Amino acid sequence: MIDGKDEQLVESLCRQARALATALPGTLSRVTLTAGDHHVQVEWHARAAAPHTPLPAAEAAQEAEVEVAPLNGHAVVAPLVGTFYRSAEPGAAPFVNENDIVEAGQELAIVEAMKIMNKVEADRAGRIVKIVANDGEMVEFGQELMFIEPPIDEP
Repeated sequence: MIDGKDEQLVESLCRQARALATALPGTLSRVTLTAGDHHVQVEWHARAAAPHTPLPAAEAAQEAEVEVAPLNGHAVVAPLVGTFYRSAEPGAAPFVNENDIVEAGQELAIVEAMKIMNKVEADRAGRIVKIVANDGEMVEFGQELMFIEPPIDEP
């Protein structure tokens, strides 16, 4: 079982692995991430082409398929550096949970900075598909906190 800090570390490693995979000079063949003792292994096949020679379209398309897919939806990000909280006070119900439907302007969480509670609000309507920040976690400005999937328009 992964505790909150290890889960946060694994998610951070995954984000960094995605960025690394897109910058590799070849085709990604294996990525290994381990939270305990912080392991990361990346293996790739180097391109046969010269460094400044563009890849043929078919080979470039094949490499694009190897990239790790980002989470679906619109990222709700931290408005400032501080401590992320999912509820208004300890023991209270969280503002939102995964799969909740939210409206634009609805409060989703708070980020505490210097004893001031700053609201994190939805900037669009939709469904919360993933909450990636942990309750009580220190977050950076612009860090992804959760993802909102837009509502499906009915005909």
